[in-house]
Amino acid sequence: MPILLEVFGYIGSGLILLSMMMTSVEKLRWFNISGSVISMIYGAVTGAWPVVFLNVGTITINVVQIIRLHRKNNQKE
Repeated sequence: MPILLEVFGYIGSGLILLSMMMTSVEKLRWFNISGSVISMIYGAVTGAWPVVFLNVGTITINVVQIIRLHRKNNQKE
């Protein structure tokens, strides 16, 4: 496997790990989405379909939760 592809995969994993250190829930979700998109692309390129499936699910959950968070914040105003 080309080294650049491996680096790409590690960047995705690193962003997901970094997201767990965020104190803001919204920031956590955005970092997690970024890492999941990169990991999903890596999984698709390498043919690791369970990785793609997991990351599609993670992205979907994070997007839904960000929408809910914004709706909740808009209702408070």
